[in-house]
Amino acid sequence: MHIDAFSILLFSFLVKVLLGVLFFVFWFRGRRAIWFAWWSATFLLGSLATAVLMIRGFSGEISAVGIGVGSLVAAFACCWQGARAFEKRPSLWLPIFAAPILWLLACLFPPFVQFTAYRVAGSSCLLAPMMALSAFEFWRGRNERLPSRWTIIVLFASIALVFAARIPLIPFAPFPFGALPMEVSWVAAFNLLIFFHTILLAVLLVAISKERLEFEQRTKAQTDPLTGALNRRAFMVRGRRLVLRHKKNGEPLCLLFIDIDRFKALNDRYGHLGGDDVLMKFVSVVNDNIRPTDFLFRVGGEEFCCLLPHTRTEQALRVAERIRQQLEESAVDIAGAQVKVTVSLGIASTETFGYEVDVLVRRADMAVYAAKRQGRNKVVVATDDEAAEDGPIPIAAAASRWRHSG
Repeated sequence: MHIDAFSILLFSFLVKVLLGVLFFVFWFRGRRAIWFAWWSATFLLGSLATAVLMIRGFSGEISAVGIGVGSLVAAFACCWQGARAFEKRPSLWLPIFAAPILWLLACLFPPFVQFTAYRVAGSSCLLAPMMALSAFEFWRGRNERLPSRWTIIVLFASIALVFAARIPLIPFAPFPFGALPMEVSWVAAFNLLIFFHTILLAVLLVAISKERLEFEQRTKAQTDPLTGALNRRAFMVRGRRLVLRHKKNGEPLCLLFIDIDRFKALNDRYGHLGGDDVLMKFVSVVNDNIRPTDFLFRVGGEEFCCLLPHTRTEQALRVAERIRQQLEESAVDIAGAQVKVTVSLGIASTETFGYEVDVLVRRADMAVYAAKRQGRNKVVVATDDEAAEDGPIPIAAAASRWRHSG
């Protein structure tokens, strides 16, 4: 079966133009998504390269080699910058101009243009690293777990390998895979390979952009806008899921219930802005004393809940006491006044109460009320022994019992 290389190039040209226009529209409709502008430039410059190759062919003319391949080099540079923009990193303008200019300067030397081996090696040395860098940018952002991310990384890496593999194939394969005399079927196969990579890449880039938008909307819906802590809705979803996962594996987990002491009085005296300053200070202190794997939720006006995965009661006690002490020792600046703030904390552990979220919350809440009855600014551990009938026991008694039990 004869493969028509020109038809593949023509179809590839039309598709790249269409993709370039579509990505430009995507960027124009949402200017914050600057990566769409870079990828629009990628496809439009790629279409220019394809048009030059259709018109001038793969001959050693400087118009075909210089402008055609130079446009392709610029397209790959823009693709790399689009990957950087997607990962919220600044654009590097030097490679965008330096790489095509370097190629054009090389084309001023007649031997470089005339010998296919030089052109194949030179273009591959520019194109393969930029695709590898695009894959690297997406890999660096792997903590943002988007479903299409790893497929895109593999795709960019495979494109880099295609161009890098041309260098060792120079003495063995026909152009454009190597430097032997060109064969139409090999040209068609190469362009077909790049065309399918282009289509798949375009689909995945749109998909991952949509995935990020959905993730941001979901995160926004589960985040308290003032403090940045997770909200009650997030607790109902993530909290329950986390507890169930610990139940399945039989791992310990502790729930801290934290209430800011006399918050209503602070609000009445200093106003809502002053109350907001107190909340922000409190959240800052808590975040300084918990791990990145712990979760802080704002479940009420001044009420917060903290889930500590893989944590035993003794460890939770130390965390809670650090939070209490650090907040007690600090002050909140409200309109020039240094205001002292304290908190009451209750701890409930799966070691004592099992893995029912409602039970953990109720017991930790009871411990908070016990702390307030004891004068506030205290940490209380909820227990399930006979003493719990009169309410949870204070931290001193709990610590004493653990010391005696070894």
